[in-house]
Amino acid sequence: MIFVFRILALSLGLWLVPALAVTPPVAADADIEQQRRDYAAAMTALRTGELGRFTDLRERLNDYLLRGYLDYEFLKDRIAVTPPETLARFLDDNRDAQISDPLRRKWLHHLAKRGEWETLLREYRDVDDDAELNCQRLGYLLRITQEKSALMDAIGRLWLTGDKLPGACDAVFAAWRKAGYMTNERVWARIQLAMEKRNLTLAEKLAGFLPAEERPWVERWLAMHRNPRKELQNIRYPAESALARRIIRHGIMRLAYTDPEQAMQTWKRLKTDIQFSSKDENYVHRWIGVLAAQKHHPAAVEWLSAVAPEAHDETARHWRVRAALRAGEWKTGLHFIADLTEDEQKESEWRYWKARMLDKAGFGNVAAPLFGELARERNYYGFLAADRLDQEYSMTHVAIQPGAEEIKALLARPGVQMAYELYTLGEIIGARRQWSWTTRGMTSRELQVAAVIASQWGWHDRAIFTVGRSTHLDDLELRFPILYRRMIEVNAERNSIDPGWVYGVLRQESAFMTDARSPAGALGLMQLMPRTGRLTARRINLDIDGNSAILKIENNLRLGASYLKQVLDIYNGHPVLATASYNAGPHRVKEWLPADGEIDADVWVDVIPFNETRNYVKNVLGFTTVYDYRLRGDTARLGTRMPTVPANGPARPAALSQ
Repeated sequence: MIFVFRILALSLGLWLVPALAVTPPVAADADIEQQRRDYAAAMTALRTGELGRFTDLRERLNDYLLRGYLDYEFLKDRIAVTPPETLARFLDDNRDAQISDPLRRKWLHHLAKRGEWETLLREYRDVDDDAELNCQRLGYLLRITQEKSALMDAIGRLWLTGDKLPGACDAVFAAWRKAGYMTNERVWARIQLAMEKRNLTLAEKLAGFLPAEERPWVERWLAMHRNPRKELQNIRYPAESALARRIIRHGIMRLAYTDPEQAMQTWKRLKTDIQFSSKDENYVHRWIGVLAAQKHHPAAVEWLSAVAPEAHDETARHWRVRAALRAGEWKTGLHFIADLTEDEQKESEWRYWKARMLDKAGFGNVAAPLFGELARERNYYGFLAADRLDQEYSMTHVAIQPGAEEIKALLARPGVQMAYELYTLGEIIGARRQWSWTTRGMTSRELQVAAVIASQWGWHDRAIFTVGRSTHLDDLELRFPILYRRMIEVNAERNSIDPGWVYGVLRQESAFMTDARSPAGALGLMQLMPRTGRLTARRINLDIDGNSAILKIENNLRLGASYLKQVLDIYNGHPVLATASYNAGPHRVKEWLPADGEIDADVWVDVIPFNETRNYVKNVLGFTTVYDYRLRGDTARLGTRMPTVPANGPARPAALSQ
């Protein structure tokens, strides 16, 4: 079989493959359409094993832009029978193509397996995130290098992770250990990282590197992790050492996830018998305080205030402010904002809350100019600030206007041309990968020009993401395109909801990627979970047969709008709660409602415990406001979409499952 592959490679000219033509030929439409048909047919022939037909079709495509993609499909499963010089030439000729990266990885893994180290070292680049390859490379260098100190340092950096590493790293770590670098301190450091990542299996394995007398401490740590309530009730080992205190701290942290109040009571009890350090004290109060703030515990402010300033990390600093917000302790909150870093204080979020707290504390004259400055910004907090002053929103639109030469220069790039050709062929995933590969090193201006080009192609999701990486964010037509307007307005009217809100959700959920699939399984423009899509379809008598039907634009928009209406009704027409429900689910939002009286909606949004949902709600509300402007030329006040959040609410989330 190997002989057959070699003969085939020779017949295809892969051993002496000429340099890839990186610019498409100037050809008649009929010519390029024929090339596209031949390309598709060649791919089909290759995948069905018709190698003779593949060879014939490939020979017709010598000047086709995607010839490299075709060769990649042939080579990727035949690396073992392809000469190294052929692979190296292919990678060099196709360095502008995204497929060069996966082929290089496959080849390097093959070289490592075959022990062809010199070739591996020569070709080793752009893959330093591959731990297996890195360990294999380091292992070879250890065998041939006399001065090993730099290698030992590199291995030490590789060692310090809470993740499991591939088996290829075992030999490297064995050499590192033999050379005396694997100290008990380094073993314990990695055990701690593993425990922090909840990688209990790794921690158990690492215990084997410790002296026998120290291994029981790993078992104690594991027991504390698994059942902190039980273990903290009766600590059956001496607690004087730093390690023992670390294990106890870990248990307190684990308990605080479910019961901050009990965690704090347990901590105070243990302090009477065990001498903890100030570092321990800060660690515990930080953890309990943050988790208490996320659960809206009334003592969160007190507990976070007990943390020394030098022990504050970003999470603690931010949740101190949010805890004060939730408690209505405005002057305390101002002190907490003053403790933020200089860069944090410049962010829109904290500038807004500084002004709000000043206003609440009776310093409206000081707050007004801060609101005024913020109102000039086009974002969620800028709109809220403008509402405070009853000012018009800042909706400045400055179109990106690249020159003809700028467009010509970017269109001349082979990577851009390949992305367009893949997009034209409907190979959307490959096209996106190629686009990302091509734009990864672009300047801000080049990204702007690229975004304009993508938009002109009708590739709006790439336009949105690309311009978002630039410094120019004022092209509203580019960043907030109005697509599927008729369908969205019809479905909005059918459900008595605002089309701007539908657009705001869609823009946040998928940025107009019609084929979007989230890691959790959400589908389409409106990112519906399959079960939600099916239940909603049943409720509105829409015939849905499988996930492909949910992905269809017309179905996805109809189902998404209907589900928005459903969660809106569950929360008695409250747009903020409905928006949060669309992301996190109605049951979870129900848990976040205040139990001790109503709360301002802007406060409620900022104390949502989940970062994803908190940012989601702010983005959707901001995008909705922009889309109002884009659709009508004016906009409803954001404040009208944000009524006070009631205590415990009128919600009945169980209605969703009926």
